[in-house]
Amino acid sequence: MIRDELASELELEYTNPRKADAEHTHADISKANELLGDEPTRDIREGVREFIDWYQTNREWYEPLVRRS
Repeated sequence: MIRDELASELELEYTNPRKADAEHTHADISKANELLGDEPTRDIREGVREFIDWYQTNREWYEPLVRRS
């Protein structure tokens, strides 16, 4: 999704999985929804787009921070 938003012309390159890579995920937010009464307000694509916009706006101060950590 990130590639699609930033540079869809780039080709994805798939390599052999590493030992720690998860083959499958059973991610489920239903318990959080039940316990917290929370529902997502956007889908993953909208969230990725918002993050990219945030990153581009804050890149000047954010990148040095991450590089020092």
